[in-house]
Amino acid sequence: MKRFLILLICAGALSTACDRDRYDEKSPVDAALYLDAAADRCDIQVFFKREVENRQTSLAATLSGPVDHPVTAVLHTDAADVERYNARFGTQFTMLDPSHYELSARSLAVPAGNVSSEPVTVDFKALTELPADETFLLPVRVTSDDIALLDASSTIWYLVKQTSAITTVADLTDNWISFPTLDQAGPQSDLFNGLKAVTYEIIVRVSAFNQAVDISSVMGVEQYLLLRFGDSGFPRQQLQVQAGSNKFPDADDVLSLEPGEWYHLALTYDILSGQMQIFVNGELQSAGTVKWSGDEINLAMRALYDADPTGNASLGDAYQFFIGRSYDDNRPLQGEVAEARVWSVVRTQQEIWDHMYDVDPTSEGLLGYWKFDQAGDGSIVRDVTGHGNDGVAVNPLKWNTSVEVPQLNK
Repeated sequence: MKRFLILLICAGALSTACDRDRYDEKSPVDAALYLDAAADRCDIQVFFKREVENRQTSLAATLSGPVDHPVTAVLHTDAADVERYNARFGTQFTMLDPSHYELSARSLAVPAGNVSSEPVTVDFKALTELPADETFLLPVRVTSDDIALLDASSTIWYLVKQTSAITTVADLTDNWISFPTLDQAGPQSDLFNGLKAVTYEIIVRVSAFNQAVDISSVMGVEQYLLLRFGDSGFPRQQLQVQAGSNKFPDADDVLSLEPGEWYHLALTYDILSGQMQIFVNGELQSAGTVKWSGDEINLAMRALYDADPTGNASLGDAYQFFIGRSYDDNRPLQGEVAEARVWSVVRTQQEIWDHMYDVDPTSEGLLGYWKFDQAGDGSIVRDVTGHGNDGVAVNPLKWNTSVEVPQLNK
């Protein structure tokens, strides 16, 4: 499966260090030199999966305004800059060995009247030889004898790491995932019907809860078994389950989650005992008894009606299984999804904790597993179990390859 390089402009430790209004001691002047890659933030995370051999990015020497004379800029990669970074931010990063990078040029020219040099390629290579989950630092600093520096943006620090974390996710803002095979009678939808127990799992980061309606749909079936945030009379950011006519748990502000944070969410339910549980990042958040009307759970119930010509064919969208949607377009999940799973068993807390970020696609009881890691694959989210229940986005998916989902269980 194809994996992708991460080039993340980080909003972390150096957010105050990249003030474009700060000049060095040669100032004040009307124009100053800086690196375009450091224009917003000064460190860029170059994260990649273990099978990635090499990747490239680029930078250019840039002026804040044109000048009437040519400017020569020189790029430096010095170990002293690594020491400076570590001392400032309390890290212990090692400088990336020269065998793992190459700059296409060290001297750059900005012609008179222009504001930028030709781009320089930074080639990261032999990446499979780097140890996993260890960060290396490559500082690239620009100097010039011809003009002052915009000092805060004159150095870019590349944080290079072969990571085992999730690095590609799908942005479902104004989008959602449906499952056509679950709406048609056949062996694929049969897997999701006649269940005695269910576990939902999803890794999600909500960007905003401030939509017009008071519900953010996460996954499941509206008016049946739906994991969502908020509802009428509930805190807008509280994780909640609608199970038929039941709403679980009770409204409680303490249970509210935050926008902009990655969460692993899990819902488990057993019909026989009526025991329902919600886990957040592997920790039990809510537990209680919920009565189920019936003796089985049917997550692909439209397929049941499709198979019965005398059945009620008017179930409509209210009884479809979705990720990021329920009932209509007015209850969206505004955010990103990394993985989602449906099981026909109650997963234990230990099982959930041990496998929050990855699980064997052939695991017993695993009905559907969507990894959301195939950037560029149009509107399709593949079901990696081999059962063939691929998800289809209503709009072309926007893939975010600028993440490293925290692995809280490691």
